[in-house]
Amino acid sequence: MALTACGDRSPPPLAPTAAPAAAVATTPQPPAAPNVADLVDARASSGESEMERRGFAVARQRGLTAFWWNASAQACVQTVTANGRYRTVSPVAASSCGH
Repeated sequence: MALTACGDRSPPPLAPTAAPAAAVATTPQPPAAPNVADLVDARASSGESEMERRGFAVARQRGLTAFWWNASAQACVQTVTANGRYRTVSPVAASSCGH
């Protein structure tokens, strides 16, 4: 508390105020890609139908490797087929799907 002299009419000093909370900018995150791990070992024809049902579309294909893009989730998944079945189904970089 500050002391003031008699007759001093200056207002008392203001107490320091807390700095305003900084606004935290958040970047909206796309929804997570639908889980596709359960498609490993699925028949390729069934797997393709299921990928489409989950919102994926083939972005590109190279031999038995397909890259599937899910536009709403902004996610790319790679499938590798061997002997008519999905041997691997795994998320990859969006650039693999051309995004």
